[in-house]
Amino acid sequence: MPGWIAPTVALSLVVIAIAIAAGTAMMYIALSEAKEHGESLAKEVARLRADLAPTLDAVKRLGEKGIDVADMAQQEAKQIIDTTRRIRYDVERGVKRAKRRLADFEAVVEVAQEEIEATVVDVSAALQTARAGVGVISQLRRLVRPRRRGAA
Repeated sequence: MPGWIAPTVALSLVVIAIAIAAGTAMMYIALSEAKEHGESLAKEVARLRADLAPTLDAVKRLGEKGIDVADMAQQEAKQIIDTTRRIRYDVERGVKRAKRRLADFEAVVEVAQEEIEATVVDVSAALQTARAGVGVISQLRRLVRPRRRGAA
């Protein structure tokens, strides 16, 4: 074996060891920096959480109030629907009654009209009879009443 191989392998091993040591050192530095950034990030998140806690509580309360308001609105809407149903039922019942009464009224009007027409015919007949009677009476009067002298 030539004499240059052993020193070359030794130098290669030294270079490899230095590279591994440098890589490990760089990894250690990177990890420590990541740890510092992680800790600062954790502190920021803790501060943010502390700042947001009252806001989140307010949002939670607002959500609960919103649910209460939605429940109240739903109950009110149900009551309005029930009321409109009752009103509609009453109106429909009233319309049916009005139609029945109107039909009855029309029948009464027809009967009244027939009675009025019959009465008019009776009155006309009575007037004609009265006229004829008046004519008969005036003729009887002429016969019964003596004539005045001097009248031509």
